[in-house]
Amino acid sequence: MDLHYGNNREKVLMQLNKFITQPRSESMRINLGYHLSNSFDTEVIAAKPKFLDSTLTPRESSQVCNALSVFQCMASDPGARKWLVQEKIHKILYPFLKETTNVMTPRQPVRLSILILIDALTKFDELHGHEILHLFLQTQIFSSCLHCIHHGDMPIKKVATHILMKILMHEEGLRCCYSRPDCLRSVMEVLGQLVETFSYQIPSSQHLKDVIRCFLSLSRVGWIPRVYETVRNGVPQQLIDNTFRVIIHVDPQIQNMLYQLVLNLNLNPNNCSHED
Repeated sequence: MDLHYGNNREKVLMQLNKFITQPRSESMRINLGYHLSNSFDTEVIAAKPKFLDSTLTPRESSQVCNALSVFQCMASDPGARKWLVQEKIHKILYPFLKETTNVMTPRQPVRLSILILIDALTKFDELHGHEILHLFLQTQIFSSCLHCIHHGDMPIKKVATHILMKILMHEEGLRCCYSRPDCLRSVMEVLGQLVETFSYQIPSSQHLKDVIRCFLSLSRVGWIPRVYETVRNGVPQQLIDNTFRVIIHVDPQIQNMLYQLVLNLNLNPNNCSHED
């Protein structure tokens, strides 16, 4: 089936998207995704020039998102996740996340759909998870996530932060970050800037927890002097001075996490007190 050419491409994409996302046999959905993957690759790749030069229309944006949703369904299967990463689907997607501060409306749904797909692929605790993490760490995963956190709207920031958190919570991902001083500095700077935005754009409880988990993961390498000082000096004061007391009040787990961060880095907690 060739979706790139033909007058009914948009209609076919919508129908396939509806079909594959409906509750049905998991194997049927996965097999359909395998058979159509080349056509959907073509659909996404064809949109890249217009995306990058800001001429992508809302209709074309919708078509790309429909194609990406098929891959999202495939990512529910461990074997399909491994296959997608081995086929370097993420390398097809990275150009859509590259350096540009243009926030043209039709681009944002595409970026969000791509990040949701990458998030679905980064299930590192499940079957083939270690292999997938290893493959991701050989790509631009850190810089792509950091760019989206820095320049994206809030939905994009949330998903990108969640992906970064999942990488840093694994030993291999953490080691990849702290063994490259430029990467560690970038992670600390972007997370610090994100926390600053929380001062006037109140985050969800989950988003705040993802940020704190990133810092907690980095704080686990206190036995490395250079890394310890970088992390200790880079933790935003807002995290430990009771700035987010309203959120902490409704989610005590956050307070416990912050208390652990204070202990790990020997910080001055000011008004941050631990409640058992």
